[in-house]
Amino acid sequence: MKQIEIEKIFLLKKLPPDLRKHQSMIIQVGDFYDSNAIDALKIRQKGDYYELIKKERNSNHERIEHIVVIKKGEFDILIKATMQNHKKERYLYPLSDNICEIDLYQGKLSGYVRAEVEFENEEKMKEFNPPDWFAEEITDINHEIHEDLGIVTFEEMKERYSKKGIKLTPIIKN
Repeated sequence: MKQIEIEKIFLLKKLPPDLRKHQSMIIQVGDFYDSNAIDALKIRQKGDYYELIKKERNSNHERIEHIVVIKKGEFDILIKATMQNHKKERYLYPLSDNICEIDLYQGKLSGYVRAEVEFENEEKMKEFNPPDWFAEEITDINHEIHEDLGIVTFEEMKERYSKKGIKLTPIIKN
């Protein structure tokens, strides 16, 4: 299956007050080689759904994902072969006509939260006005900031953002 994503990515100032009312799932991502490569090969668990992903970049806002659905047993074997992996809780949050994926990272990245908003087309993306609980847009630097995401800590993420002139503040779900 081939799928094109048109998205913008943001840090958050705070979580929306009604976040817990919305569907969430645990996501685990493992990288087989270079986590920051434009053509990265990854494995991902989304709840009870497992997949192998090969990504390609069309632009900063658009990526092509080639997805192969796999079984849990295959995932359990392949995750051991990854160079690094991370886990997050993802909330699917409705935002006008769009779905906003709010990711709350776990483990060494606890307190790190970001949101991806996916769009039908570039026109809708350009018309988007973020809500007041969004902070800086990080779409253009997301790939660079997320290098080796499976092995960095929250403090290291703060340093990375600081070098870009962005203050990263921990956000904890109540």
